[in-house]
Amino acid sequence: MLPDGENAVIKLGNDHVGGESESLMYTFTVDPDQSVLLVKYAVVLEDPNHHSDEQPRFTIRMLNANDELLSPCMEYDVISNSDIPGFQTYGDITRWRPWTINGFDLSEFAGQTVKLQVTTYDCSLCGHYGYAYFTASCINNHLTISGCTGDQVEVSAPSGFESYLWNNGSTSSSTTYTIQNNSMASCLVTTVTDCQMILSASFLSQGTPIQDQVFFDTICQGESYQNHGFVLPPQDHSGTIAVFNTYFDVYNCYESGTHSLYLYVIPRYTHIYDAICTGQDYNAYGFTYQNLPPGNYTDTLDYVVSHGCDSSSILHLTVHPIATQPLVIEGPTEFCGRNTATYQVQNAGNVTSFHWSVPNGVYVLSGEGTSWANIYFSHEAPNPSIISLSVANGCGIQHDSLPVTVYPAYQIIHTDTLCVGNDYDQHGFHLGMQDSVGFFVHAQIDTTTFGCDSIAVLQLIVADTPYVSIVAEPAMLCVGNETTLHAVTPNSSLTLNSDLPSVWVGDILCTDSSFVHPENWSGSKTPKAIVFYVDTTGNHGWAVSLHDAGDPCAWGTGAQWPAELDIPNLANRPNVKAALHDFDGYQNTLQIRNYYSAQYYPAAYSIDFEDGWYLPAAGQAYHLYTAIPFINVSLQIVGGTPISTNTQWEYWTSSEINSGSVWSLDAYKGLYYREKNNSFVLVRGIRSF
Repeated sequence: MLPDGENAVIKLGNDHVGGESESLMYTFTVDPDQSVLLVKYAVVLEDPNHHSDEQPRFTIRMLNANDELLSPCMEYDVISNSDIPGFQTYGDITRWRPWTINGFDLSEFAGQTVKLQVTTYDCSLCGHYGYAYFTASCINNHLTISGCTGDQVEVSAPSGFESYLWNNGSTSSSTTYTIQNNSMASCLVTTVTDCQMILSASFLSQGTPIQDQVFFDTICQGESYQNHGFVLPPQDHSGTIAVFNTYFDVYNCYESGTHSLYLYVIPRYTHIYDAICTGQDYNAYGFTYQNLPPGNYTDTLDYVVSHGCDSSSILHLTVHPIATQPLVIEGPTEFCGRNTATYQVQNAGNVTSFHWSVPNGVYVLSGEGTSWANIYFSHEAPNPSIISLSVANGCGIQHDSLPVTVYPAYQIIHTDTLCVGNDYDQHGFHLGMQDSVGFFVHAQIDTTTFGCDSIAVLQLIVADTPYVSIVAEPAMLCVGNETTLHAVTPNSSLTLNSDLPSVWVGDILCTDSSFVHPENWSGSKTPKAIVFYVDTTGNHGWAVSLHDAGDPCAWGTGAQWPAELDIPNLANRPNVKAALHDFDGYQNTLQIRNYYSAQYYPAAYSIDFEDGWYLPAAGQAYHLYTAIPFINVSLQIVGGTPISTNTQWEYWTSSEINSGSVWSLDAYKGLYYREKNNSFVLVRGIRSF
């Protein structure tokens, strides 16, 4: 439903998840005759009860030409929670606000260029959405006369604001006055963001028309104002305010003219916020202190300045204790490489900053700047790896370090070729006779002397065995005559024939269901996916999407972790060996989506399941891993996004380890576990063909 008086609105955001944000900025010049900007908006925010900086959010901001906020009350910033003023609740977690008007009085910026910025945010964990509708228009900031009956006159302020207070005590947008010659009506209008503007009018029962006039004047903060026909209450805020007094000819019931006042309110109160450390003396802004114990202090200094306003400086001083709390880093001191561990400190006291330091080959995946960190130890991690933490509060620094013994875990990839009908016995793989032509991936898991799982991968291309037949032409001849011998090799060329697979790893799957070899790509068709696995039929397998499904997101989110969100119909894969035998990503994704909604399982909902896409199972993801060199070449040819092979990003699988963890694929490191709700990982869908 559109707001009253509107036939179109703008929508920002949507009800899809994915950690998205949309913003619109409109630049305009303030018209002195239409200086109030009315923004009408309606908002829908889901409330997953995350930390406030992770929640869905909606903002309206008025900025100057340098993108600076015009004033503190020129911003409406709401973060989703259970008790947002003006919002209602639908279901369990949906907060919504019906059409609301917020007005911004821009009269003091008349003739200047300003900007309206409206922004919506999803939750940063990718599982919950936020969106809004809005429209904007400009009006004047005058009272209007809406009716005259005898000695009664009805006066109206612009409708839709948060509150009204008339000088006759009325609190509605319109009110009625009994006319007395030269009597005055005034209204204090308050917006949703606590901006206020005073609108006033004077009643003329008879007399000559009033000419438009503009006045400029000055008062001290806290003083009232009565001059030029304006009656203003004590002014609590400093700066320039614009006030308009409209004169109504009540005899003819029309607006006769307007007087405009631009009043500069000289600051009388200056708030100073400062901080020192325990043991320091303070001597600034006219205040002097010595040997103050830790705590918060407030003091006031009064003085008179040249313009005649008695002024006060109010000091808000914080005395910080010195950071002397001993630090002890807690976490594993030895484990297998190619894994992630969490390190933390307890009872950090009054610490205000944290900085984790790790050596080359070790990476802080999350938690930097906090009292904990998830740290990944790659195959290049030194032994020992020293984990260090520095903390400070502005008055001191503490350090601690923890040596971690990292036992090696290996991943080795071999690529080889074999003729059909032969045994394979290389690189530690003993496969017996290979009787099928195609591309095959084999994995072998071993355990080192330190108990670390290590994986060897064989990418084996099995091809037909070439043979040679010799044919004589002519085949019969007399003694002494000559013949020509021909060597016939029907299947030894590099050209594929009917006995070989029709689809190969790296082929481009098009929207018309055809396949194109990358060397034959002309761009005449529309690419859909890249083949990364072909079964023994040579016609079926799996293909990967051309792009990631949005920004990194959590696999699952929720308030109850980990016991209550173990998916009952999804088999747990507690170790690498079990994970590598999970090939049914479609059924896994179906079970995840059937168990709960997108707000709890954003990764499974970030792909178009109805169109055939699904999260790969761990075994499928590992086939994808072994085929990356072929896949990325084809992705680059068709303009897709190559599979990331750096150490920063991974890809979710649909294989669950337990109630709190799931397998992910790092295209640089292989498979390893991730916490469902504390990790931000990429999603790349696959499909079957």
